Amino acid sequence: MSNTENSALIALSELKNLEANRVADIETAKQAREAAERRAREEAERRAREEAERLAKEEADRQARLAAEKEARDREERLRLQEADLRARAEQQARLQEEQMRLDAQVKLAEKKAKPVWLYVTIGVLVVGLGVGGYLAYDYTVRQDEAAKVAKEIQDKKDAEQKKAMDALMGELKGLKDEQTRLEKEKKDLDDRINNVTDAAEKARLMAEKEKLDAQLAENSKKQTKNRGKSTPGGGGGDAKPEKSKGGITVKKNVDDPLDGL
Repeated sequence: MSNTENSALIALSELKNLEANRVADIETAKQAREAAERRAREEAERRAREEAERLAKEEADRQARLAAEKEARDREERLRLQEADLRARAEQQARLQEEQMRLDAQVKLAEKKAKPVWLYVTIGVLVVGLGVGGYLAYDYTVRQDEAAKVAKEIQDKKDAEQKKAMDALMGELKGLKDEQTRLEKEKKDLDDRINNVTDAAEKARLMAEKEKLDAQLAENSKKQTKNRGKSTPGGGGGDAKPEKSKGGITVKKNVDDPLDGL
């Protein structure tokens, strides 16, 4: 074998080695790119999951705090009504005893002079009047208790509706996350097909599908952002009107609820 043939074989072997190295480099770069995309996707999913968990925990804490505050207000209101009732009864009893003592003193004084009938009639009228006053005070306390009970039932209904809406919102957010994962997988598969396709028409069709997927991903991300905004405290709902007092009961007015404040 001549030197020329040896040189040609060596050159051909070197070219094969170079081509093999080039193919290996391309494959290594592709694997590195896919690994980086996978890590980025996993990191995005992890962040989205942690954000959803954080929002859910914040909402649960907020609901628990509101429930505790509401229970404290209800307890204070019940104590206030009980104290008012006891105070009214004590004052009524004190007035009755004072009036009875005064009348007894007048009766004793009158017995020394005479025993007029009008004095006993006056005593009967005063006793009846004091009894009616006591009944009116008791009836007022009962009506206050009924109004507090109605306000509590309305607030409990509103709390249940708010919890139901939050559960639905969190379910929708989870569905959007699952949809995003599916779209990202489809996009990855399209990227692999685009990298491997050689036909120009097919590649153009795949690129068009990728653009649609990108638009769907953008819309999905926009919806997730919007839903996260709704789930944060103070993120939505009707404007709360200033608290008004109705017969000693504090009521919060909400223009979105026609029954609120009744």
